[in-house]
Amino acid sequence: VAIEASLDQPDLPDSAPEGRSDYSGVKHDTVVYRISGAFFFGAAATVGAVLDRIADRHRKFILDCSSVPLLDSTAANVLEGTVRKAERSGVRVAIAGASPQAKRVLNALGLVSPRVLFTESVAEAVKALDAGEGANLPG
Repeated sequence: VAIEASLDQPDLPDSAPEGRSDYSGVKHDTVVYRISGAFFFGAAATVGAVLDRIADRHRKFILDCSSVPLLDSTAANVLEGTVRKAERSGVRVAIAGASPQAKRVLNALGLVSPRVLFTESVAEAVKALDAGEGANLPG
């Protein structure tokens, strides 16, 4: 018996509501960055450069990982560096929708509460961060 599984997900236009997170309710002091697809060493440098530019520009940072089926240690190191930079700037960070596999890899690098809030959805992350949950460690 052969089982085929694809890590690829069909590309949908940003206006399509199905399969996309709802970012309504996100306030001006919050940035949401969505990663889609396998996040591993091949994409880590590119994503890391983008995250480095945006991680300390808002008071709250939500990383939407709901469409990330696979995350390796290289990508996790990039995210840990992003969280470290955010911490120095007093930015609270939430990771929304991470798979159990991704959580294990991130937890192994010390990305645990209260450094990072793990939530099931972006809406839950917005609500938690707006309520003041999460670390806010000034540098």
